Amino acid sequence: MSVSLAMVPVALTMRLVMGKDNFDNWVSSMQVKEPTTFKTELELARTVRKAGYDAEKWGGSIKTHLEGERHYFFWECIDGIWTAIFSTSESRERIERLMADVNEAAGRQVFEQQEFQPATNLSSSFPTNFRDGELLFKTLKEFGINPVRQGSGMTCKVEQSVLTFHQNGDSPFQVTVQNAPELRSVFEYLSDVDEEYKRCVQEVVYRKLKARAAAQNMTVESEEVMEDQSIVLTLNIRS
Repeated sequence: MSVSLAMVPVALTMRLVMGKDNFDNWVSSMQVKEPTTFKTELELARTVRKAGYDAEKWGGSIKTHLEGERHYFFWECIDGIWTAIFSTSESRERIERLMADVNEAAGRQVFEQQEFQPATNLSSSFPTNFRDGELLFKTLKEFGINPVRQGSGMTCKVEQSVLTFHQNGDSPFQVTVQNAPELRSVFEYLSDVDEEYKRCVQEVVYRKLKARAAAQNMTVESEEVMEDQSIVLTLNIRS
């Protein structure tokens, strides 16, 4: 997969300059977490599907679509409590409809809150790991971004977002994010990367298997690409 550095998503830039902990805080600022009373993953999945939604494994989480392919959220087990994690940009109407549907399917109050409680007073400024302005400027340029100096700070544009870096004394640079992407778009990009990674792994395994078959005097009789994009090889053993 070839990716133009000029198109690197803002999420990756933020992870680069913030470090993991601060990046996690930035992501959390765009989330609303709704705890539930589900006891197990199996109970959650069965109830959500009964309510008319999907519940598919996605890493250590469960992914559920609210509407179409572009509107979805994740369920995560946080401190032993299954929690629905929504983007603050998601439609309140869609979320409250899902909550009502799930409650009805379960035959009880699953969500602790009767209504969706959107987050307020979200921060858009976070510390970075950089104290050296020259190093920060150099890092951004090497990452394919063109920062512009503004006094003792600098700004840069990543996709539709504007990042402004500023520093007070010797403290680490702060970054203010304007027009941050929807959290959904971050997950979409990471999902695309994950799918491409799995495709590349499959291709490597496919090539090694054919080479090993040839080395052991076997030929490929047929190849069939399945609906899930996996490949079934039928080998013929030469006598």
